[in-house]
Amino acid sequence: MNRSLSVLLLMFFLCPLLAACAVRPDFDEAAWRALTASRDASLLYAPHHNENGYFNPWLPKDDRKGGVWSMWLSESVSAPELDEAKYSAVENDYAYLANPRADTLSFAGHATFIIQMNGATLITDPYFSGRAFIVKDKVPRHFDFEKVPERPIVLISHNHYDHLDTPSVKELIRRNAVFVVPLGLRDFFIDLGAADVHELDWWQSITLNDVKITFLPAQHWSRRIGQPANSTLWGAYLIEGSQHIFFSGDSGYFVGFKEFGEKFPALDYALLGAGAYEPRWFMHYSHQNVEEFFLAANDLGAKVTIPMHFGVITLGKESVLYPPYEIDQYLEKHPAEKEKVRIMRVGEHIIMGNEK
Repeated sequence: MNRSLSVLLLMFFLCPLLAACAVRPDFDEAAWRALTASRDASLLYAPHHNENGYFNPWLPKDDRKGGVWSMWLSESVSAPELDEAKYSAVENDYAYLANPRADTLSFAGHATFIIQMNGATLITDPYFSGRAFIVKDKVPRHFDFEKVPERPIVLISHNHYDHLDTPSVKELIRRNAVFVVPLGLRDFFIDLGAADVHELDWWQSITLNDVKITFLPAQHWSRRIGQPANSTLWGAYLIEGSQHIFFSGDSGYFVGFKEFGEKFPALDYALLGAGAYEPRWFMHYSHQNVEEFFLAANDLGAKVTIPMHFGVITLGKESVLYPPYEIDQYLEKHPAEKEKVRIMRVGEHIIMGNEK
């Protein structure tokens, strides 16, 4: 039997199965919102590890076995009127990183920000390789790691491939990077050759270069080849120096945002996820849609909230530039929110405190 015939036969038998998997389950947005609102904030401080690994004690992750097939085969969300030129990437050679006299914030794409303050360079979830496991970038980027000053501080939120990118980590090890990682990930970095790795649990802090870094809960999960589901922790970061910055990592909307806003009322910036949220029945637990982005922004109460998790790679069923477009559409209907939200294009940078 030739190869083409084998492929055709395989498709013949698989297509009915895949079609059955592709049925879109119902999702009740109002019920989900009520559930998130009913959670007990004290559980953010509860034990979060057992014999099965790490877990979110305030709201267990729902079972979606087989759902990934339905997600992949579900219909994509697009905006025919989207002005790509308004949201597309801008050129940035990052030459200014060599002279960190100003407090700068650069959006390098997806969940990667480069922060300079207190004479330190911090990088969140560096992802530059062009591929997250089997998913390729929609928008290619070139990043010259030689532009990064020696001994940057690298914050890793969790072990998913679009946040823990091994090729990028190896490049930063060559820059003698200091890594701050969740529980369970230290050995992974040591095996790659990292010499300075700090492993944190939720609510633990470390001070590096006069910058205090606190690891916080997030509503997500972990899995990676060689690392079973939830065998390593996930989370967000509070970064306190000359600026106070919250970085959400990956998270669904949850009671933690309100708790953080009350516990840390002096936030200058919130770097907050708004991407990979379609289809909602599949993504609601782990990623925020635009309405939830604004709920979280108001909970946190930062002076400026910057959306992320878009612009480079498509992991949900919305297009790569759809989140900033939908945020703009929301702002047109809610103009009072405009002063609190700053959409940054991939490659854009601002001098913090002078971003308007």
